[in-house]
Amino acid sequence: MNASIITLTPTELHFDWGTDGLVLWIEELDGADSLAGQMSEVMDRIAFAIELQTGWDHRTDGNTLHPLYGYRLLLRDASGLWNAVQTDETGHFAGLTPLEEMDYEVAYDKVMWLD
Repeated sequence: MNASIITLTPTELHFDWGTDGLVLWIEELDGADSLAGQMSEVMDRIAFAIELQTGWDHRTDGNTLHPLYGYRLLLRDASGLWNAVQTDETGHFAGLTPLEEMDYEVAYDKVMWLD
């Protein structure tokens, strides 16, 4: 019996992020355009960073909302275009809406009006 083991490793994540308290922006830093396909991992990393900054763990406190709950999320992909990131009620990745904007301020205004 011949057996093969194949290990798949996702592309390394190269991104930057920040927030003004209302909108959380994520910017892809390499030209691979692979971040959109790994948004669940990206959002988990950002949520963990927010938990480190605030000092609480939403997974162990049943009365605490997900760290990304309430933020409007923007993703700037490798092409420079902004996308709105949709989340489900638990704060996890649910999809992208292309905003077709290169200007952050315009994308910011657009994402504020999306449901």
